[in-house]
Amino acid sequence: MSLKTILFSFGCVLAWFVLLPLFLIGGGIALFTYAVVAELGAILTGSRDKPLDSSVAREITRRMCGGYGVPARNSQRRPWR
Repeated sequence: MSLKTILFSFGCVLAWFVLLPLFLIGGGIALFTYAVVAELGAILTGSRDKPLDSSVAREITRRMCGGYGVPARNSQRRPWR
């Protein structure tokens, strides 16, 4: 086995079993910390955001799906046939 093959294999093992979990855990901790700090900031300043209106969410979804050429589904339920 050549030195290049051994170093490449070691690099792959290092990436999969050390770096990937480290970045996943670190990213999760960063997102959780951001969410906690944002909530604390909203509580302390008293500026809570209004929840997103469902009609606005549907419009955003329609625009996003329409941009990819996929027709948006109708939000009304169809009766069973």
